[in-house]
Amino acid sequence: MSKKITRRDFIGKSALGAGLIGINIDNEGEIDFRTSSKLLDKGVPKRRLGKTNKMISSIGFGGSGSRFSTWVPTESDAQYLLEYAIKLGINYFDSSNMYNYKTEKRYGRYLTPKYRDKIVLCAKTDIRTYDGVMIEIEKSLKHMKTDYIDIYLMMAVDKVKEVETLAGPAGGYKAYRKLKDEGVIKHIGCSFHIWNAASQKLINEFDEIEVALCPINASRSGGNEDKFLPVAKQKDIGVIGIKSTGQNRLIGNVTGADLCRYALSMPITAVDVGVDGYTTLEYCAHIANEPPLKPAQMREIERRLAFDPKKVSLPYYQGDGLS
Repeated sequence: MSKKITRRDFIGKSALGAGLIGINIDNEGEIDFRTSSKLLDKGVPKRRLGKTNKMISSIGFGGSGSRFSTWVPTESDAQYLLEYAIKLGINYFDSSNMYNYKTEKRYGRYLTPKYRDKIVLCAKTDIRTYDGVMIEIEKSLKHMKTDYIDIYLMMAVDKVKEVETLAGPAGGYKAYRKLKDEGVIKHIGCSFHIWNAASQKLINEFDEIEVALCPINASRSGGNEDKFLPVAKQKDIGVIGIKSTGQNRLIGNVTGADLCRYALSMPITAVDVGVDGYTTLEYCAHIANEPPLKPAQMREIERRLAFDPKKVSLPYYQGDGLS
């Protein structure tokens, strides 16, 4: 590997690029990733994903958001990032049917043909009807060049009406159950933003949910950290945290690194990171190898963050409603 980037690029281009420990810097002030052999030897630690009993990397490759699908400009860059994630020991890769299926198609070109038996592949759809889910999963299977998906999620279920549609006579939940019975999907999951009436109904009424994606961060603003995690533990649902930096809105008094460490110190399986470049992957892998923060250290991050919803507007959550 011959790629070098400058310290300025590293800190400026990555939301997590402050306070890195363990990366080698040469005499010209450049970060040299070729000498990170200790990190490659260790790899990203794995944790149990709830009742699925799958062991997944504590850093997930977040391909479903806009960063990997739109911020990573070229196909060669995308291929390089996927290959390097594998080398770092990352085995959880997620996608969705958003952003013109670009991530799914990239997975189909560069990931699944070589590594399908080594990875846990997650896909999701915001379609709520039976027929719609069936159409969408066929597209995902075709794009990603696979005949099964490890985890298929009901995505961004934040309103009670959506849960009612999913559970209805022509609802999508029947499709999920049928697909699982047929082996097309191995595990059923969901994602939501806040612990509200909709997410509570979803988790309590859909017994086959084994995995949940939701924001987990130091703002503790949506109820997921204090109210959902105890429920997830009781039901043995594997939790994957998203939006650990609040889509970068929480960075300021605390660093992106602080926020990533905080999320990884919560009782969850993994932090799903939006991959915008090489530095994000490298840095998060380092953080994953650090010991969890102690409670007092987590409280200190909360103190320094001093989150005030009246002053900081999180893009995915606006007070008593969703953006």
